[in-house]
Amino acid sequence: MRSTPFLLFAGILAGTAFGGSAWKIADVSLRTPWADQVDPANVLPEYPRPQMVRERWLNLNGVWEFQEAQPTDALPSGRTLKETILVPFPWESALSGIRRQLASQRAFYRRTFEVPAAWRTEGQRLLLNFEAVDWEATVFINGRFVGQHRGGFAPFSFDITPHLTATGPQELIVTVFDPGNDQGIAVGKQTNARFADPQRYSYAPSSGIWLPVWLEPVPSRHIADFHVVPDIDTGRIEVTTSPDAQDGNLAIEVVARHGAQVVGRASGAPNQPISVPVPSPRLWWPHDPFLYDLDIVLKKSGVEVDRVAGYFGMRKIALGAVRVNARGPVQKLFLNHRFVFQFGPLDQGFWPDGLHTHPTDEALRWDVEGIKAWGFNMIRKHIKVESRRWFHHCDRAGLLVWQDMPSTFKQRTLQEKAQFEIELARMVRTHWNSPSIVNWVVFNEHWGAYDVERLTNFVMALDPSRLVTGNSGIDAGKPHFDYQVGHIIDNHHYRPPTYPFATSSRAAVNGEYGAIGYLADGHVWDTDGPWVHYNYKGKEDATAEYEKFATQLLEFKNIQMLSGAVYTQWTDVENEMNGLYTYDRKVEKLDRARVTAANRALWVDDLKSAPRTSTTTAVNPTDGGSDATPDEGRKKR
Repeated sequence: MRSTPFLLFAGILAGTAFGGSAWKIADVSLRTPWADQVDPANVLPEYPRPQMVRERWLNLNGVWEFQEAQPTDALPSGRTLKETILVPFPWESALSGIRRQLASQRAFYRRTFEVPAAWRTEGQRLLLNFEAVDWEATVFINGRFVGQHRGGFAPFSFDITPHLTATGPQELIVTVFDPGNDQGIAVGKQTNARFADPQRYSYAPSSGIWLPVWLEPVPSRHIADFHVVPDIDTGRIEVTTSPDAQDGNLAIEVVARHGAQVVGRASGAPNQPISVPVPSPRLWWPHDPFLYDLDIVLKKSGVEVDRVAGYFGMRKIALGAVRVNARGPVQKLFLNHRFVFQFGPLDQGFWPDGLHTHPTDEALRWDVEGIKAWGFNMIRKHIKVESRRWFHHCDRAGLLVWQDMPSTFKQRTLQEKAQFEIELARMVRTHWNSPSIVNWVVFNEHWGAYDVERLTNFVMALDPSRLVTGNSGIDAGKPHFDYQVGHIIDNHHYRPPTYPFATSSRAAVNGEYGAIGYLADGHVWDTDGPWVHYNYKGKEDATAEYEKFATQLLEFKNIQMLSGAVYTQWTDVENEMNGLYTYDRKVEKLDRARVTAANRALWVDDLKSAPRTSTTTAVNPTDGGSDATPDEGRKKR
């Protein structure tokens, strides 16, 4: 797979607006090993959008001016703000340099930048890209309104070309309002009460700019987005490319490659599916996450005007019917026509020093590759949506992803429901090119749930190439939490794990179990508590319990047709003490070798057996399974 280039202008403006000396990390009780590696002059310099790469970009991360705002404040154009902040870390985080909550829940961000002379050619447009701002961002260039975006987990862009001055520095101001859990918006585990009153299952908020900000020059007609759907049964991908505007003279060319070798090529119209052959495909597996290169070219009147580079994986996720004695056929989870037990940790994506924001890309990759190294083949990303680079690391590592939609505990107004559905669709469309994602989770444990059947069916129609869970967390005492919709029935039961029954229409998983925890001296976020899930004496007792539960899961898999399970959780998070690691990622709380052996015993043998015959009743219909093993598929390449 093509590596992401360190591009010509990448990072040259990071931290240069006000100087790196204006920032230092705020005091915090725990820090990860990567906190000291954060360079204010070169913050998160990696290319932010790995699946749609252009050669020229400019990083705006670094030290910005900052100031708490009131709703009636005038725009501070041309004025120096009172503080500085390290972007893109939330203002409540230590790495921001601020680490406090704002009474007004509003702030101004300000910096200046210069546009490289080579980008000012005729017909060129300049896009200002935000990877994520929580929650409402209003953007101004040189004192002029550019646009507004609502939603804390999705990237967005504005064309700022009309607002630029002919020469000299350009002023950028972003005003942010984050109501947090005061409103019924998608917040996940954030709570505004966290600093004043430490919580149990909810954590500090991550307000403001929390993922990279960057500039990108594009032609006047350019590629805005594309969608890739693999089909391993016919050996093809279907690519739909959307330009920035309608134009009758535009055409699309798509090239699939394996390095320099062209695998398939096809052309067609914008906004229409283009079928590209990928003969004898090498499939994407947890043990062999092979990625093809992808080039998409936009032509106007036969002349190339724009080009982006990306990648894709040839994999298929589906339900497969398996006959079980007198019970008749029940559904199980099939990957590439093979039943593979999907097993991974709950991963909430919090950091003691950066909160929602990872300190460095190395830290982000360490989490992903560490989960794989502990013998898991899946991650449940719990009610948070990560950066596009996180999904890129999962694609490369071969980790299956169950992706939750961020929740709220509140009952929503009609306006808040409309906003939730906009953000739900954005989550799917933003990340649906990642082969690692195999399951969308609409609601968790009924939190803020409404119209579950309608919204589950909406996601199933929006992305028919994946599985969808309507509500993760159906307990025996709460049958009304099972809406009997979607591809998966999912119960949560911690100690010991239990299982729901697979049916003729849905596969069965345990979406949360475990929570085997204890306090690791010197690595506790809040030494006064209140803590949850600190039930065990120490490492030996916790590891023995983990092994016992893994043995039970293996029985559920083999006898009760369980298709997957999620262990809670990867690391401690604030006052939850149930991680395989401490919150600062410095201490392994369970015996790694024993846990890894127990994990691999749950799924590795599934890859060695012959593919099982199946009749798919949900996504990606199959005629009964491929005859090719993963090794045979590799030989065909």
